[in-house]
Amino acid sequence: MKHHLSVVVPYRNRENHLKKFIPHMTQFLGDLPHTLLIVEQADEKLFNRAKLLNVGFDYGKKESDYFAFHDIDMLPLEADYSYPDKPYHMATNVGQFGGGVAYKNYYGGVNLFNEKDFKKINGYNNNFWGWGGEDDDILKRIKKHGYDIYRRKGVYKSLHHPINGPTHKNYQNNVNLLYSKYDFNKEGLNTLQYELISTENKSYTHIKVKL
Repeated sequence: MKHHLSVVVPYRNRENHLKKFIPHMTQFLGDLPHTLLIVEQADEKLFNRAKLLNVGFDYGKKESDYFAFHDIDMLPLEADYSYPDKPYHMATNVGQFGGGVAYKNYYGGVNLFNEKDFKKINGYNNNFWGWGGEDDDILKRIKKHGYDIYRRKGVYKSLHHPINGPTHKNYQNNVNLLYSKYDFNKEGLNTLQYELISTENKSYTHIKVKL
């Protein structure tokens, strides 16, 4: 079986990054069968990275059997995007973190899932609005289903952007959600709702959605 990768990128107001990301990823992935899927949040709500990643999975599963959930400000210099037998964290050597990870259990930046495993954990929680929480939450999900933190070495160049943090609006609500004892099977891919506004296909696929 020939596998096909969707690189799912949550996006809003990062045009300068997009202009660098697309040619870099196209060259880096080369002949690997792939689609670069830019998922743009086209509404005025707080940015919801987790839900956009779920949308990208939902849209991309028609042609892809595995997925890289990928921040637009990370450009791979050395990384293995081949089909994963289990969930892998890829962003292990990141420029903005001094050539390492942000903290010991960091699970953000770039994650690689096959379709079966992402469905098994029910994707991301759709309720992390604004900055923070969704990376730690999905790590809890994969551990709940018997996985650990599996890493593939990934060296990434960071593109400059303003740093969000705990002062971000809604951050405390995200923290409260992260530490709540909710049932992962009742929130995620199976509760995903969104409106597809437009689709544009060029050297990449660009969809706009309302959440």
